[in-house]
Amino acid sequence: MSFTVEVKNELCGEELSKKQEKILFYGFCYCLKNNEFFTESEAIKNYIKNFIKNNTTNKTEAKTVITAVNRRGRNGFLFDFGKDNFEITETKLDRDLLDGRDESTGLFLRGAFLACGVVTDPNKSYHLEFSVGDKEKSKELHRIITESGMKVKTSCRKDKYILYSKDSEAIADILTYIGAMLNSMEVMNAKIYKDVRNNVNRAVNCETANIDKTIEAGRKQAAAIEIIESTKGLGFLSEDLRKIAEIRKESIDLSLSDIGKMVEPPISRSGVYHRLKKICEIAEGLKKGRQE
Repeated sequence: MSFTVEVKNELCGEELSKKQEKILFYGFCYCLKNNEFFTESEAIKNYIKNFIKNNTTNKTEAKTVITAVNRRGRNGFLFDFGKDNFEITETKLDRDLLDGRDESTGLFLRGAFLACGVVTDPNKSYHLEFSVGDKEKSKELHRIITESGMKVKTSCRKDKYILYSKDSEAIADILTYIGAMLNSMEVMNAKIYKDVRNNVNRAVNCETANIDKTIEAGRKQAAAIEIIESTKGLGFLSEDLRKIAEIRKESIDLSLSDIGKMVEPPISRSGVYHRLKKICEIAEGLKKGRQE
C-alpha cells in the first residue's frame, strides 16, 4: 500500500455531518481531472460512493459509472462521473460554502487531496502535490492554501498545474490541516529519525577525520624523532622534549591530550603541541645541516 493510499484511507475514516460532507465533496469535485477518479483502495472507493449517494439529487445523477480497471498490473476502481452531473466549471470558489473558517477550508482541501493529491513515503523522500487540470482552479487552490498559512510551490507539467512541497514541516502541516494527523506524525517521525541518523553519521565522519589527522601528524612527528635519534641521539634533546619524543616514538596514534597525561607532571594538550613542534624544528635543522 502506498503512503498516498494510507493518507487517503485515514481521511476517509472520519464521520461527517451533512454540511461537512457537502464542503468536502465540493473540494473533491472542484479538483477532479477530466471528471475521472481512480483509486486502488476499496475503502476509498466505498467512501466516494457514499458521497455520490448522499450528494446527488435525482436518480439520473446517481447512475455514476464505476468500472473495474487494471492499471500497471494492479486492480483498482475508476469513477467516470460524466461531464453533465459533477463538473464544476466555475473557477471562483464558493466563499459562502467555505465561510472562511479553518474547519471548512480544511474539509475543502481534504476533498481536493482525495481527488488529485499524492504524497511520497517520508522514509524515502519528501514530496506532496496537488495536480489540477485547470490553471485558474490551481490558482484558487494555491490562494486558499497560502491564506491558511501553509506554503506550496507551483509548477506546470504538460497539461497539469502542480502545487507541491518538498519540505517535511510544510507537508506535515498540510496533512494535519486536512485531517490526516496520524500520517502527519509519520512524516515528523521520519524527519526526526533522518536527522538523528545524519547527526550520527556526521559525528562518525568527523571522528574518523580527526583520527586520520592524528595518525598522519604522529607519523610526521615520529619521522622527525627518528632523524634526531639517528643523528644526535635522543639525549641531545632537553629532558622535557625527550620525554615527549619517547612517548610519540612508541605510539603515533595517541592524541596530544593522551600524551600530556603520560608525562610527569601531566601537561596540557597545548604544551604537548608546542614541544612536538619544537622537536620537528630541531629535526628539520639537523636534516638541513646533514644535507649541506
